Amino acid sequence: MSTGTTTVETASRNDKVTYNQLVEDFKKLGVRSGYMYNVKASLKSIGYVEGGAKTVINALLEAVSPDGTIVTDSFVNVWPLPLSAKHAAIISDRNSPSYAGAIANAMLKHPDAFCSSHPIQRFVAIGANAEKLMSRHTPESYAYNALKEMAESGYGRNLKIGTDEKVVGVGTTHVAIGMMKFHQDRPPCGVNYRNGNGEIELFKRNWAGGCGVGFNKFIPIYRERGAILREGTIGQAPSKITDMAHTLAIELEILKENPAFFMCDDPACADCRLTWEFSTGNKLSVNCHRALRKLRRLLGSLYYGRQ
Repeated sequence: MSTGTTTVETASRNDKVTYNQLVEDFKKLGVRSGYMYNVKASLKSIGYVEGGAKTVINALLEAVSPDGTIVTDSFVNVWPLPLSAKHAAIISDRNSPSYAGAIANAMLKHPDAFCSSHPIQRFVAIGANAEKLMSRHTPESYAYNALKEMAESGYGRNLKIGTDEKVVGVGTTHVAIGMMKFHQDRPPCGVNYRNGNGEIELFKRNWAGGCGVGFNKFIPIYRERGAILREGTIGQAPSKITDMAHTLAIELEILKENPAFFMCDDPACADCRLTWEFSTGNKLSVNCHRALRKLRRLLGSLYYGRQ
């Protein structure tokens, strides 16, 4: 393990994971008061948690109490423009369910939660700095500005719970892409929401995204340069804490030299091969690789179906 990184060993458990066990695991990993944690987590990876996502949230709050804050994305779906009658009737608001998973939706329901007012890239936070941080993430903000503020504060930490394959990236890569002002050509999408006057208004997606698989290419560099502060397990999930300011600085440095660094190596990935201003693929190649992949899967299913 490189200098600056501490690995924390936690005993493997095959039974249910309790609140007390989670609090202990979070504290052993290095979660503590005074910091703001951008939480990216796979609940399933933790194991069978007694009480589910609510228990994970409450254990985290215990670990960061009294001066810490936990934050997670609670993004909502967007729809092709122009909106169909069905999609136009969907109004994004504080209570809209998120596709981001069980922990995000449980945080939205927490009585002490504060939610940003961004219509699509909504964040939710609980803790000492939650209200202040969320109040500044509005429809006029850059989609990932909440994470940028956390990184620039010096007190921001990425808390990733789950393998790199299950929980891709750490969050700040999206901030770096925005700061670099990279352009991505994507179909226009949006959602209706209520503006500050209570009127229904269309919000159009206006930022670049990125292929999450490619974001994991930064992980070895974080480790090599000491941006990964602690590694261990939460329940049964491999977990790590990274310094948000440090991961962001690494990403900006690399992307200035090689804007395409975050792209994945899959020749069938249209996102990476076709949509960016610096993409070098073409539709024929992507479609051919996709067709070959489907053919291999079909032949494989036929072969194993005969066994």
